[in-house]
Amino acid sequence: MNPLITKFFVLLILFFHKYYVSSTLIDYSNDSQTHQVSLKIFHDDLEKDLGYKTNELDYSDYVNTNTIIKNYLKNNFKIYSEEADLKLDYLGFERKNDLIIYYIEIYNNIKLKNFIVENKVLFDSFRNQKNIILYRNNNFKKSFIHTYDNFKSIISVP
Repeated sequence: MNPLITKFFVLLILFFHKYYVSSTLIDYSNDSQTHQVSLKIFHDDLEKDLGYKTNELDYSDYVNTNTIIKNYLKNNFKIYSEEADLKLDYLGFERKNDLIIYYIEIYNNIKLKNFIVENKVLFDSFRNQKNIILYRNNNFKKSFIHTYDNFKSIISVP
């Protein structure tokens, strides 16, 4: 990912943290013919939504913590298509300062015309949560903002 874009998202998230913002980047890779997803969520907000106190989740136990976050995302972050079954590979997470960055890769065997993204991350704890979705496919870019009442977008693939 372009370092400038990464810095922009980190600064955006840091600036808007009191407003409860997460960001999701969905990039199409021509090399692997997959969509690569990275979700950025503040760890304290995620812990609250999972029912933990701040810093109660043991990040040093990577396998257990990854399972907890993966199960949470399977319930609160969905990508699917009515055209084909999509295989989501939950690759894992990394913690960078106050952020949890979770990586998912999406495989499919056909060229999709569109797919659907539902992002309900943190809505159980924060009704004013905003989830920013940025989709990139070569030179095509599209962004969405998901809210508690509007958490679904259809992404048309160029």
